[in-house]
Amino acid sequence: MRALTLVVGVLLVLPMGISEQASAAPAAEHADSSADDGRTVPAYLDAEDPDRVVRVFSVKFWGRAGERRYITSRVLASQPKSTSDSLLMASVSVSCSPGDGVTNAGATQNVMRGGSAVFTPRFVYVVPRTGMVGCVLVASGLRPRPASGSTSSNVWQVAPGSYLSVSEPMGWWAATLATVSSSRIVERGERWTPIASVVPVGPGETSFELTSDHKVTTCSAVGGSRDSTTGGRELCDGRVSTGGSKVRLVVSAVQLDRKGSACATAQRFTTTRLVRPDVHHAMVFSKSLVQVSKAPSCVPRFAIRGSIEQVGGADLVIHAPSERTSVLQH
Repeated sequence: MRALTLVVGVLLVLPMGISEQASAAPAAEHADSSADDGRTVPAYLDAEDPDRVVRVFSVKFWGRAGERRYITSRVLASQPKSTSDSLLMASVSVSCSPGDGVTNAGATQNVMRGGSAVFTPRFVYVVPRTGMVGCVLVASGLRPRPASGSTSSNVWQVAPGSYLSVSEPMGWWAATLATVSSSRIVERGERWTPIASVVPVGPGETSFELTSDHKVTTCSAVGGSRDSTTGGRELCDGRVSTGGSKVRLVVSAVQLDRKGSACATAQRFTTTRLVRPDVHHAMVFSKSLVQVSKAPSCVPRFAIRGSIEQVGGADLVIHAPSERTSVLQH
């Protein structure tokens, strides 16, 4: 993929136990934090401002109508050892405006006292009209099991090494696939495929990149199992189990012929993760390189599928609004 041109942040060597979920941050060409609220995110209940959102990074750029830009971010969420609660819910969201189609991505996970988590919200943004575009990364937090009153020591930090970046314009075929489905419960042994689409790639490409991001919630508690598609229902109601969930993500790409039939062997990429009951919410990430066949029967079109299977433990919520699979130049 082409080099990124606009970046906020600096590099960091990760602590032991933190896995890298995306490529390392590129060298910074532009840094501007003057308009940001800061890196300290309150996770306590405040009667005057119960849902405070901290604006961490912001980027503005001039875009032409139809341009496709890859919006990427990396947030290292760190909870101090001094917090009153043993775990806090950390949430980040990236959005760009104006926009049509996919204009945002987010990530959520409980973070343990003295621990860290890495978030990498990302998506392809299509500039809707020529002019200035603004992209922001905001962070918020809550106590996962709120008590009365507020505890001001309950905060988490956006650690150095975090960034928000915008790529140069990419090829006409770069895209992020989402779903219009509603969130659902997946029981043991069940699989759901929220992402299923046929997409073109550039005729001269020999390979392309697939990134796939999925938000899931293990039913270790009732709270947190609803979203904008559930009509106010907590999907984990009546399903609570403290065993956690084992999740398998399978992303596949099948190249097609002119009639829409498979012309080459399916390429499948598998990621497995155990979602612990204390983590509760988790992001399951996948990053894969797909080869493009030049066989005479093949055309540069692929059937892309992203499936999530519950392979052990508690029932699992798959959050449809957070489904993102991106097709990118390599």
